[in-house]
Amino acid sequence: MKNLVFLVLLFSLYSCSTITVTYDYDKEVDFTTYKTFSLMKWRDDNSQLLNDFDKKRLEDALKVEMGSRGYTYTETGGELAVSTYLILEDKTDYTAYNDYYGGFGYGGYGGYGGYGRPWGYGYGGTTVSQYDYTQGTLIFNVFDAKEKKLVWQGVAIGEVKQNPQNRDRGIPKVVAEVFLRYPIAKIIEK
Repeated sequence: MKNLVFLVLLFSLYSCSTITVTYDYDKEVDFTTYKTFSLMKWRDDNSQLLNDFDKKRLEDALKVEMGSRGYTYTETGGELAVSTYLILEDKTDYTAYNDYYGGFGYGGYGGYGGYGRPWGYGYGGTTVSQYDYTQGTLIFNVFDAKEKKLVWQGVAIGEVKQNPQNRDRGIPKVVAEVFLRYPIAKIIEK
């Protein structure tokens, strides 16, 4: 079930406008000095959330995004090391709707501006709806491999939808959305 949830996360993060992307980076680093990158091994706890097909889709999308910025992929020993991490959280949201029907009212004796107590009738009610959903957070960390320090981080947060269609297009779109904030603009268009 967790595998299905991850698959859906990547599509829904991009497909709906509620995706939130944040990023941060070391402003003192010159990202143009790096020439190569490697992908870090999946953490065991995170690896269990993904099937092999979607790991490959995600890794391929990372290779495209980094490659389009002038970096060359190397299996091991890249100057940059890129890690990916996924967090899934069950969330609950509430919505309240006030349905007030105020039928008839009167401003007091003498009509408008008169004196006396206003009176009227009506009824009202509040409907509260509970909405349970899964929130997914996809984190990309880019490390200077030699210094072993974080130089860039991109995060995508969105609601996980139960629609596992279009994985081949959805995963690259989510990765591209996050990497739009990378300090080097795309050099080669896809």
